[in-house]
Amino acid sequence: MAKPEKIKIGFAGTPEVAFAHFEYLQNNPHIDISFVLTQPNKKTGRGLGESKTLFSDIDKKVLVLQPDSLFDEDAVSSITNIKIDLLVVVAYGKILPDWLLEYPSFGCLNVHFSQLPKWRGAAPIQRAIANGDKVSGISFMKIVNELDAGPIYESYDVNIEENDFYQAEKKLLETSLANINSVINEIVINNKQPQEQEHKAATLAEKINPSEATLDWKCSANEIKSKFLAFKKWPVVNFKFDDQKIQIHDLEIASNQSAKPGIVSDFTKDSLDVFCGDGVIKIKSVKFPGKKVISAIDFFNAKRDIISCGDILI
Repeated sequence: MAKPEKIKIGFAGTPEVAFAHFEYLQNNPHIDISFVLTQPNKKTGRGLGESKTLFSDIDKKVLVLQPDSLFDEDAVSSITNIKIDLLVVVAYGKILPDWLLEYPSFGCLNVHFSQLPKWRGAAPIQRAIANGDKVSGISFMKIVNELDAGPIYESYDVNIEENDFYQAEKKLLETSLANINSVINEIVINNKQPQEQEHKAATLAEKINPSEATLDWKCSANEIKSKFLAFKKWPVVNFKFDDQKIQIHDLEIASNQSAKPGIVSDFTKDSLDVFCGDGVIKIKSVKFPGKKVISAIDFFNAKRDIISCGDILI
């Protein structure tokens, strides 16, 4: 009896969550990954040494392509000479041109870390957390020539209430990996057809601007906490004091006392307490520019002669 043919896919992705999907799919005996498409290596540091992507060292097992442009003739030729059923895309970081969308037999499948049509765009996890969303999700979407607007094959809810970026990303990744094999199988073997999104309900998850991480003390305590959780990996929430931008690495909501936002309520070995729009934020650990993260007690011992009750933080 002849063995069933493997599903042939290409894979496009760059960061850690993409590599986790690649490794997971590589272990599926029914899938053959014909090539990987990932971002070019970057020049970093003063000596402009090369910083490799996670996929750079797998080229002995799988063909790895890192074109600067998807319109490059060599890149187009290298890809289109390989027949694949599906291109699976996870945070690749480039817009796919029409020729690439059309060449796989079943098109291109994108793994998007939100419940589409909510939070289309570059930063869906961070925008969901910063917005105070209790539920996010994974959407398996057919890619079209419009930002995250393609029809949906499957979507799955994920509870992210009180989660920071790391916790939410871990849950979303686990949900994606638990379902991606069956979704690919349904598309290629059973010719599953995706369903159109409710486009009128779409919201945009714009790329994060580092300036967003500087706290506005007039915001509510919950808004500040949500931003803290969303930006925990990057760019990290901060406040300005004595011409320095001080990152906050741990905080709590303390009470609903009210006073002018930004005024220091108390400064002890336990925390720096600051009034916000509707309460008090207790800052439990911080990081000064060029220094390591320090606890509240070290912060107090270092700055108690400089920061006092009634001072105003901006």
